[in-house]
Amino acid sequence: MSKNLKTHDVIIIGAGPAGIGAALSLHHEGVDFAILEYSAPGGKINVAPRVDNYPGYTKIPGPDLAFAFYERLLAVGIQINGEEVISLTKEGNKFKIETDQNIYESKAVLVASGAQEKKLGLPKEEELFGKGISYCALCDGHFFKDQTVVVVGGGNSALKESLHLAGLVKKLYLVHRRREFRGLNKFVKEIEELGNVEILTPYIATEIIGDDQLKALRIQNVDTDEIKILEVDGFFPLVGLNPNTTFVKIEGILDDYRYIPVDNKTMMSPVEGLFAAGDVLPRIIKQIYLSEHDGKVAAKSIIEYLKK
Repeated sequence: MSKNLKTHDVIIIGAGPAGIGAALSLHHEGVDFAILEYSAPGGKINVAPRVDNYPGYTKIPGPDLAFAFYERLLAVGIQINGEEVISLTKEGNKFKIETDQNIYESKAVLVASGAQEKKLGLPKEEELFGKGISYCALCDGHFFKDQTVVVVGGGNSALKESLHLAGLVKKLYLVHRRREFRGLNKFVKEIEELGNVEILTPYIATEIIGDDQLKALRIQNVDTDEIKILEVDGFFPLVGLNPNTTFVKIEGILDDYRYIPVDNKTMMSPVEGLFAAGDVLPRIIKQIYLSEHDGKVAAKSIIEYLKK
């Protein structure tokens, strides 16, 4: 079946904080745009157990904040096109965006498609997903109530999701490959005060044990090579993110890690007319308010670009 061709001045790919921030700014200025998002509006906020660092809210559950973002769109009549982007190319001075339903052409594009969880790459990791292995404590933590789980990771996401899980499970192992955690010290202190959490550092996960269901995780001490077998009901690998940029088919855009470098003053990439914002940027600090700010900066730059 042939796809319909739709034309807009701007296409926004992604409806997380960056995409929503840009959409609101473009709408305010009367710019013709469409926003494409195949998943739930709000991006990864939807799977955050709680958000502590967004101005105006104190320890708000992630899905509640995501819905608040979505409500801001609805309040001004902005609709999200529920489509998955397959490819982004440039032909002359026009961008071509193909989705699973339509083909779009635009003068400018904002890539705000976020990032997804990294995999450890261990055998059985894919096979036992949903059978004891999960990448979202908020989504699946209730399945492990009063059971034993292990979290592998040392950043803020791993620490916050461990705090969420600790309130549900009987026992939680927190495994990190370094002696010091990368996440905020306040989260580490909260975890250290919990009686049902055992911190194991510096250890790495080396083997997932189980056939049709997760049974245990084998870990190894980085310094001493000591082996431990943790008998667990649940395993949460929370070791970082990969940018959602596989659809970008324009050469010279992505860095070695598939992030999109930009001019931080304009959010424009090396390709004129292509902007990026949020977690697709090669930025160490990833915060909701920073992503939203990126989107607003990009929107301002896009408006100036369209005047050329």
